[in-house]
Amino acid sequence: MRKFAKNNLIKEIILICAVIMSGFLITPNVQAMSNFIDGAHDVKVEHLDDMTTNNPAQNKAFAESLKNDGRNYSNWDAAGKPSRPDWTIAKGIVPGIQIKGIIGDAHFVMRIPDKWNGRLVVGAPGGTGSELSADQRLSDYILTKFDENGNSYAYAYTDKSARGEIIPTTQGQIKEAWRGRTAFLHPEDGIATWNKRMHELTVAAKDALKKLKGVGPKYTYINGQSNGGYVTRYALENDGGLYDGGIDWMGVLWTPEVNNISIKIDQYRDINIIRDPKATAVEKAAARAHYGLPEQSDFLIDKTIRGGKGLLDDSLRMKYDPEWKYRDWSEYGQHPEDYANYNWHNRPQKVKNNIKPFALTGNIKKPMITLHGTWDVQINPNYNSVYYSKMIAEKGKAAIHRLYLIDHAHHTDAIVGDPKVDKNHLMQPILPYSHQAFDMLVDWVEKGIEPPMNQTIPVPQDKQKAIDIKTGNEIDMY
Repeated sequence: MRKFAKNNLIKEIILICAVIMSGFLITPNVQAMSNFIDGAHDVKVEHLDDMTTNNPAQNKAFAESLKNDGRNYSNWDAAGKPSRPDWTIAKGIVPGIQIKGIIGDAHFVMRIPDKWNGRLVVGAPGGTGSELSADQRLSDYILTKFDENGNSYAYAYTDKSARGEIIPTTQGQIKEAWRGRTAFLHPEDGIATWNKRMHELTVAAKDALKKLKGVGPKYTYINGQSNGGYVTRYALENDGGLYDGGIDWMGVLWTPEVNNISIKIDQYRDINIIRDPKATAVEKAAARAHYGLPEQSDFLIDKTIRGGKGLLDDSLRMKYDPEWKYRDWSEYGQHPEDYANYNWHNRPQKVKNNIKPFALTGNIKKPMITLHGTWDVQINPNYNSVYYSKMIAEKGKAAIHRLYLIDHAHHTDAIVGDPKVDKNHLMQPILPYSHQAFDMLVDWVEKGIEPPMNQTIPVPQDKQKAIDIKTGNEIDMY
C-alpha cells in the first residue's frame, strides 16, 4: 500500500467523487470560481480511464492545441508524409484524475495518476504553445515512467498566459493563428506574468495532490521549452523552494544587456550581411563569426524564420521598447526595415530597465540541465544557453548545472528528416536527449548520481538511434 495514500480505499473514492462534483463546470461559458483549485475558474475535473494520448479524446484535444503552436515531433517518409515515431507513443495506460481550468488568464491541465509515485512534474511551453502542447513529448513520457509497483508521476502544465486574444486586425480580419501577437497588448501582461502563472500552477498542483492523496509531492521537477525554458531558469533562481530540479530545453535569455530582442536583431543584421552580394569577404567573415552558427545550417533560416525576412516578432520590442517605432499588432513581423538602424545596446537605460523585473542572473538554487541544438537558428544557442551557462558559473553555481549542446539539432524536431527541408537527413532531434536528461536529473536529485559534465553530443551514424549521454554509445530512442 502506498504510504502517501489513504489506507481506506472507500474514503479515497468518496474524496475523488466529491472533488469531481465540486470541480465540474456545468456551463462552460460562465466563469465560475473553483471550490477545489484555489484562485482558478472554469475548472473541469474528471476521471479518465487513460490520460495519455493513446486515448483518442486526449489525442484529439492535443492535436487541436497545436493550431497555435505547430511544434511537434514527426517522422517523414520519402513522399513527405509525417507520422508519429513509435518510440514517442506511450507504452501503457494511465487512469487518473485530469483537471483543466484557468488561473488568472493562463489555461492549465493537471493529471494525477490513480497510482502515484509521490512526484510532480510541472512545466510551460515556448511561444504561444497551449497547456496541451507537450502532451506527446513530455506528459506521455512521465505518466508512463512506471516504477516496480506501477506508480508514475503527476503532471501539470500551463500556457503561461502567452496565447493572447482573438481580435480583428485593423482591416477587420480574424486570424486565430496570430494570437501570440496580441499577448502583450494589455499593460498588465508581459513576460513577468509567465513566471507568476508558473508559480501559481505549481502551488495549485501541490495543493491538489494534498487534497487527493493526503500528502504533497516528495519531489517536484520543472521542465520548460524555449521561453518555457526561460521560465524554468527563472523559477530555479527565484522560486527554488518550490522545486527540486529542472530541465531547461533551449531556453531563451532575458537580461537587460543581452536578451531575445537584442540577439534576434543582431542575427537579422548578420544574416543580411552574409547574404549581401555587395558585402566584402571581411565583412561577411565578421558577420558569420558574430552569428556563430555554421554555414551548413543556413538552409534552416528560410524555412523557420519567415522566409529570412526578419528574425523578431515585434511584440517583444513593442512591449519593452515602444518608443522606437509604433506598429499595430497586425503588422508585426512585416517590416524588417524598422531594424536597419536599431541597436538595443545603444538604447536608453530606461529601456533596458524594463527587463530588470524578470531578468535572469544565473543564480540558480537547484540542479538544472540545459539542452540546446547547435543548429538552432531561431534561438541562437551561443547567446541564449552558452552565455547563460557562463552566468551560472560566475555565480559559483556551475556544480549544479549541466549544458548539453546537441549537434545538428534545431529549435523544433518537426522538420528532422523532412524531405522538403532536411533532404540529406543531416539533422537529429532533441527529444531523446530531453528524456535522457530528465532521467539523469531525477538520479541527480534523488540519488546523488551526478550526470556527465558539459559536452556537445555528436550525430549518431544510425539516424534511427541517439547517443547515450553517459556512455557516448549509440542507443535506441525507446
